[in-house]
Amino acid sequence: MVQFYFLAICLNLIGGLVLAAPYFQDRFPMISRLRETLYSKTSLRIGLISSLLVVGILKIISVFIGDVIIVGDLLPVLALLTSGFTLLVEYISEGNEAEKGFIIKMDSIFVKHSSIVGVAAIVIGVLHFIFPSVLFL
Repeated sequence: MVQFYFLAICLNLIGGLVLAAPYFQDRFPMISRLRETLYSKTSLRIGLISSLLVVGILKIISVFIGDVIIVGDLLPVLALLTSGFTLLVEYISEGNEAEKGFIIKMDSIFVKHSSIVGVAAIVIGVLHFIFPSVLFL
């Protein structure tokens, strides 16, 4: 469906910008302001997290015309789900004072490398926009 294609591109770009904001803060201070605004309002943050995860799951199910089922959108789906999971782990680790082994482990894997996940999501979103019918994009 065209709607999920459009949402996947937009959410990959937005999620990537939010995650890569610390990396781009010197060059693009507006991205840091976007992240601060998003993090100051819990409802916006949870909305972005849920949108990334829901669209990632629905993108697996729906197929764009001419795509190979599942494989055709593999990288955008993985970028959506990884971005959403990274933001979710970051949100849970900030709000949870209890020391949980799983959250600490996921925090050290995903949140520590959130800028890499963000830049990858931006690149995949741009490539998905430019090359809509390429396999894996």
